[in-house]
Amino acid sequence: MFWFTLASCSALLSATAAVIQKKVLFRLNALEFSFLVSVIILIFSSFIPFTMDVTSIAPSLLMIIVGKSILGGAAFLFVMMSLEHNQISTALPILGMTPAVTAIAALLILGESLGNWEWLGIGMMMAGTYVLEKRPAQKIFQTFKETLRSKNHYYMYGALGLFAVSSVFDKLLVSGYKTDPLIVLFYQHIVYCLMFGSLLLIRRQSFQAAVQKGMPQLPFIITVALLTIAYRFTQLEATKFAPVALVLAVKRTSILYASFFGGKIFSEERLAQKLIGGALIVGAGFIILRNAG
Repeated sequence: MFWFTLASCSALLSATAAVIQKKVLFRLNALEFSFLVSVIILIFSSFIPFTMDVTSIAPSLLMIIVGKSILGGAAFLFVMMSLEHNQISTALPILGMTPAVTAIAALLILGESLGNWEWLGIGMMMAGTYVLEKRPAQKIFQTFKETLRSKNHYYMYGALGLFAVSSVFDKLLVSGYKTDPLIVLFYQHIVYCLMFGSLLLIRRQSFQAAVQKGMPQLPFIITVALLTIAYRFTQLEATKFAPVALVLAVKRTSILYASFFGGKIFSEERLAQKLIGGALIVGAGFIILRNAG
């Protein structure tokens, strides 16, 4: 069960990073934070070119990595924007629907079929989302209607779609073309830096101003960067000893940890109800991924 220990560590590290991200986003906007943390992660990832040949990758594969990294970078920014404007116990559980959206994307893009268990998991995710958003005075269908129309969730819905498509191409790169995950991550971090830096320029924000604004939060930003590297490393290590689907299912429990501790720290409302909804969503992820890997 060594893999379970590693995957559980990855979940705890990821949850800790999410809580700190929420704290920093009280001081920085989502774009500034995304740029600064991506730069620091790239600096910490600079060892990769010295341990493997990152230039051996085919140009066609590099284009796929760049394209999927743009999607992933946009998804990451959307998540940060959602955390900036929503309670952590509301925003993060919605991310637990990623397996369902990814399964549907794989069906449309790769032609992978969905079985009865997968559809059951999708149904559980819809139920979990309902519990997550239900308020005492709302009628049954009013909850779904207001949830779909809520501008507060638009960023997270966008992130769900982008993460789903990006995950399909991740599978294509790692499983189909046998590309080393570290090489994918290295180029991905470069794309993130260029992407967020370009967006800062488009918004007419100087790099110097972003750095100066982020300096008081630098210890937290560095901590998030280190936690990000740590939870990705422990996740990769866990996949050496167990099917990747099982590792991802355990890793997804980070949503509950972050929702609970973040909700307590930031005194968020309806925490118990949100945890029940989040538990349904995470449990559905186990069902959807039960035959994968």
